[in-house]
Amino acid sequence: MKRGLVRLHHMAALGGALGWSSLIAAASPAVPSRTFTVREGTNFTAAMSPDATRIAIDLQGELRILPAKGGKAVVVPGLSGESRLPSWSPDGKLIAFQYYLGGYWHIFTVKPDGSDLRQLSFGAADDREPVWSADGRSILFASDRAGNFDIWSVGLDRAAPVQLTRAPEDEYSPAVATDGRIAFVATAAKGSELRLRSVDGAVRVVTADPSRIALPAWSGDGSSIAYVAYASGRLGRRGEASLHVADATSGKDRLASAAGEDVFVARPQSLPRGGWLYTADGVIKRQGTGAAATIPFAADFIVTPAPAYARKRHDFTSTAPKPVKGILHPVVSPDGKYVAFTALSDLWLLKIGDPKPVRLTNDPFVDIDPAWSPDGSRLAYTSDRRGVGTMDLYVRDMASGREERLTETTESVAAPVFSPDGKSIALTMLASDDWHANFPNIVDLQTKEIRKIHGWTFKPSVGSWSPDGKSVNYVVLAEKSDRFRHGLNEIMRVPVDGGEQRLTSPIPGKSLGIRAKDGAIYSPDGTHMAFVADGVLWTVATDRHGDFIDSPRRMTNDLADEPSWAGDSRSIVYQSADKLKRIWLDDAHIEDIPLDLSWTNAIPRGRKVIHAGRLFDGVGQAYRSDVDIVVDDNVITAVEPHRGDRTGVEWIDAKDKVVIPGMFENHIHNFIINGEQTGRIALAFGITSIREPGAEPSEGLEAKEAWASGARAGPRLFTTGLIEGPRLYYPMSMPVGSRPALELELERAARLDYDFIKTYERLDNAYLRRAVEAAHAIGIPITSHDLYPATTFGVDAIEHLVTGDRIIVGDRLSISGRIYDDALQLYRQSGIDVVPTAAGADPRAGAYYLARQGKSLRDVRQMRMLAPRILASRYLKSALDGKGLADPSLESAKPSPVTRLHQAGISTPPGTDTSFFNLGFGIVGELQYYVDQGFTPAEALRSATFESARLSKVEDRLGSIAPGKLADMVIVGGDPLANVMDVLNVEQVIKDGRLFSFDQLAAGAELGKK
Repeated sequence: MKRGLVRLHHMAALGGALGWSSLIAAASPAVPSRTFTVREGTNFTAAMSPDATRIAIDLQGELRILPAKGGKAVVVPGLSGESRLPSWSPDGKLIAFQYYLGGYWHIFTVKPDGSDLRQLSFGAADDREPVWSADGRSILFASDRAGNFDIWSVGLDRAAPVQLTRAPEDEYSPAVATDGRIAFVATAAKGSELRLRSVDGAVRVVTADPSRIALPAWSGDGSSIAYVAYASGRLGRRGEASLHVADATSGKDRLASAAGEDVFVARPQSLPRGGWLYTADGVIKRQGTGAAATIPFAADFIVTPAPAYARKRHDFTSTAPKPVKGILHPVVSPDGKYVAFTALSDLWLLKIGDPKPVRLTNDPFVDIDPAWSPDGSRLAYTSDRRGVGTMDLYVRDMASGREERLTETTESVAAPVFSPDGKSIALTMLASDDWHANFPNIVDLQTKEIRKIHGWTFKPSVGSWSPDGKSVNYVVLAEKSDRFRHGLNEIMRVPVDGGEQRLTSPIPGKSLGIRAKDGAIYSPDGTHMAFVADGVLWTVATDRHGDFIDSPRRMTNDLADEPSWAGDSRSIVYQSADKLKRIWLDDAHIEDIPLDLSWTNAIPRGRKVIHAGRLFDGVGQAYRSDVDIVVDDNVITAVEPHRGDRTGVEWIDAKDKVVIPGMFENHIHNFIINGEQTGRIALAFGITSIREPGAEPSEGLEAKEAWASGARAGPRLFTTGLIEGPRLYYPMSMPVGSRPALELELERAARLDYDFIKTYERLDNAYLRRAVEAAHAIGIPITSHDLYPATTFGVDAIEHLVTGDRIIVGDRLSISGRIYDDALQLYRQSGIDVVPTAAGADPRAGAYYLARQGKSLRDVRQMRMLAPRILASRYLKSALDGKGLADPSLESAKPSPVTRLHQAGISTPPGTDTSFFNLGFGIVGELQYYVDQGFTPAEALRSATFESARLSKVEDRLGSIAPGKLADMVIVGGDPLANVMDVLNVEQVIKDGRLFSFDQLAAGAELGKK
């Protein structure tokens, strides 16, 4: 981004009296907008002008001005980006603030009338928390531009910022006294510290807090410092925040907020006549000598509901062949003649030039991660074929077809790659209790010894050996600081002799491609490395040690992933969404590699009749008694009064049972390394549909096609990718820092036939708006972590009640778990769905509810299906042992946020945001939480069935039991309309017309059919 007045994408000229709302006419002219007024806000900052006549606030990321005595909060015009933490200049003529633009926070100033908008800080760094110097000639701020957060200063002349602190720990949130002393916060071994830098540069600790300290502010006389201390909530404890004032000399600290006051994590401010201005309980407060007084405000918002777009057509009923799109880890053989890959659970071998691949493995287990030996005689891969839920390393002799299992560990192994001499294999090994934790290891092929070469790594890419065989290189997450989890995908070089690892990148400051998918791969001759960035393929020249010796060369303009080199180092085979391609380095010409591989829906033929003693159809509030549900193939053709046994049909006797629609899990992140057991366990809990908002795209598609085709037993899957900004966190995130990169990701969504689009925390707002348009143009919904302005753009859904987003604390829910009118009205007026992920992520929630009924998690039959590795997870183990169940946050004061959403008529389809360890059981805990928060059991079950189908825009085919709907249903014992946790009593499951008994699902993988 160039210096000077920034052109705020194509949106700057659209700012108006209502801020983001002024974009509606341009975004969706055919959709009527809704205007409403709120008088409460969430986690916003209030700043009094020096003359005490006006207050600036940053409500929902919009900069607004209101009279000091209260009144209408009017948007500062001309701002199209997210604006936070306003700070008035000493003369009151300018407001400094942090502005989110292009995927990063920058420091800006603007006049209160919206004129003279100026950018002061630049570059690919986060510049946050601006405050003015005492003389008004410069602005202090926190920035991670030097590697972690330090305090910096920038003048109004926009000269290069000056670094003021250099500690190895994060130092942030500056506050400047009139005499030039600087107070700021620093991370500490336990909690955080409030530090003071004197005018001569000496630094000392004023006070420390075991929780987190945020946004200090000086008193007018410079004798004391106010700050907010906060601790986020977790199971067993509500979050809390409080206002404190510390003596700047002695460090003596006093609590300044009242008991039970819901203090916001926002900068307080000293008032000219004493006391403090701060925000809490949804309002602006002015604290003097007595109780705090409220300064009322009113703020207008405009939102636009999602338009009525033409929906994508899901083919649920035909048996016509469909091309396989879920192709995993294609790797070219050293002779350049073959490509090995995974699809539909198995390994395949494609001879280049012959589009019909040959299946190498044929079983219901998961066979993944193929890797060629340097001479092409062997193929390594991983599989859960041992049947204990753990992935092992196998090596196949390509001439004879003989296979050998090389590992038998209690942890799964992944991503094998042969050393250049073919004598060893590098791989990663999972920790038993955390899918995030991967440890690089080396397997000696002669001794079978496994040796760890590096510690905990957050889901790195497949490795690549350096040309000299002395190190293995992985694309890893390089975090920028301890404050915020986002970072860049960079290359970590791990010496095999245990030496010091180091980070490097061929494009410093830019994130490499999808970490779970795209490694940075050396050519066999060691002269080049291939990598992915901005969605396209690059190469860079390297020396014999693997160091970069030239500028990178862009090789493609189309999507590229999974690069692999032919043995002569002259060509690269790569995946381009739904195609395989090869590029030649000498002239950069690209050729398609034809592949003809298809799958069909596994639909049983014939008629079934289920005699239901009681039927909950997913729509009504009560049972229908003694009915027959007629299913032809995989479609319900009649629901009618029972009329006796019928001849010539498959009869399912559930006269003493309850039949409910198959349930949805609407927020889970499934990983193929969990193996084939995932699908069976989901079905055993009555989950017949999974919505996965964030997957490595090919991995999600592989599971979707394997389950739909019957290659593995499992539920329906509605899947997507994860579009993120230039900084990211998760391994499946696609970093997008430019409009061309965004368009490639939207192209990927169309070519891979996504079921919806998921955007994440760091995506620029202009890009979010474009993603909404693109999603609806191809007929699919879009969901976001962003509430506002996402509701202005017409998103369909929001994930989670609360996330940190890209600010200190999100503005949808306070630290203590309260929802205020700004967030509630944005949800309600926009008509979006909210997937709360309120309680079910932690199995201790469900275990707590079982304990209230005199049961334990060990009484749940589905638990015996879980592999030992999963049962050893710290999450499940604590629940099984009954630990951590006392006084959970589930019992927080009502009304809870979910209660308020429900009372406001906002749809809350349940999801858990868990990975495999709490699949299925988490939804049961979430439903009981709903009931505790005011839902009837029927309403809770409707949210998991019909409302969930509506979330995925398939309510015409799923979510209820009625003629014309697909045959997804669960037969349970007990009475779930009296006790919703009786949905655990699964006897039989019908998914897509196919009947599974609980015992069949528990028995093993043989349910998968080719």
